[in-house]
Amino acid sequence: MNATRLLTVAVAAIAATGLRAQFAEGFDSQATANVTEVAQPDTTVTYVDYSNMTVGATTWSIPEAPRRIPGSAATRGVLIQCNTDSTPAATAVNLIAGSTPILFSGRYRLSFDAWINVPIPIPSGGTEQLLWGVGVDNITPIEARNNRGAGTAGIYGWICGENGYGTEDACINDGDFELADLGDLQPGESVPFNEAFDSGIPGTANNCAGNRWVRVDIDTDATGTRVYFNGYEFFNEPNGIAQPGYAMIGYEDPFSSISASPDGQWGLLDNFRVTTPTGCGTTGTAIAQGTATAGEILNGSAPPAISAPLTMRLRGGPTSSVVFMTSGQPSPVTLPVPIDATCTINVELVTLDAFVAVPTNADGGGIFTIEVPNNTALCGYQQGWQWLWLDFANPSCPFQLTDGMVTTFGS
Repeated sequence: MNATRLLTVAVAAIAATGLRAQFAEGFDSQATANVTEVAQPDTTVTYVDYSNMTVGATTWSIPEAPRRIPGSAATRGVLIQCNTDSTPAATAVNLIAGSTPILFSGRYRLSFDAWINVPIPIPSGGTEQLLWGVGVDNITPIEARNNRGAGTAGIYGWICGENGYGTEDACINDGDFELADLGDLQPGESVPFNEAFDSGIPGTANNCAGNRWVRVDIDTDATGTRVYFNGYEFFNEPNGIAQPGYAMIGYEDPFSSISASPDGQWGLLDNFRVTTPTGCGTTGTAIAQGTATAGEILNGSAPPAISAPLTMRLRGGPTSSVVFMTSGQPSPVTLPVPIDATCTINVELVTLDAFVAVPTNADGGGIFTIEVPNNTALCGYQQGWQWLWLDFANPSCPFQLTDGMVTTFGS
């Protein structure tokens, strides 16, 4: 069963296909891309097939981004390089939703997938970062760290690839003013990095965003702006209220130092969406339940919302292997299911609506994404999830299950 059928099977009576985003750009080609590019000097923006692309003298193959927009071409995206010539300067690129920029206001969600490539070992001039922005003005200076203090606008911020700052590895700003920041080495601030990302880079103390796809979700409304990386909330700023403006994604080298490994220092952006998940009046929830025999199930995106992608995430599974995403109606209590006299498994579902094979990476992580239909009948609907795999080292009881996750769809 493929991913797009899962929710349809689970809620066949009410689910319907339809518009999933007010704006969606898969970056299939530069000729058709519905974005406005605003770039500082010494930046390069190239539309690529990232499964087989050449940067300088190096060939790269990057796996498909996790939240591919339905109908878009596989492994197509935007490659961005910053600060590569002989005159070092901090530089950035903003990509605005709409070739004629589209004005957004009120409640909406900005989503995209980003890859920050970090050479190993980390070179001098190694800190680069993805950018995001809501309520920006599409007027110079563009929204980036190197312009903060020079008249930037909107609510915007970043996360860097290798935790290369002292305090600002992740940041949220209101125009020229910083609202909050997180530094992985600051006392009490490492948790978001270790929860959002499954591994680090040699030489770093905590997990970081580099060399893997990062799912970015920004929720903004009259109560403020909330920032999620891989489903973990980094910022919830009630003072970060975006005024009517434009939605932006981007990439930046924030320092005036050319990388010692420019072929390996770049960013990829893909699956740029802006959705208005209206119609429910309440925020969705994703709540873990039960007890795992192995691994952990995590919410892998912003709170579940109609018309937005939903990701379930596995941590601590078998490395470079295959696991199964199971889904159905959640059970109110854990159900012990005997396999035989010596083997009982704990199940968190009362129905089995889907059973989908998912590959895991070298960290033992896996993700499964669906497109939640744009159907207000889903408001308040609950769906249960649980990861399963076989452990052949334990033939008497080879079933390993995570805890369960109950999602309730909101807006």
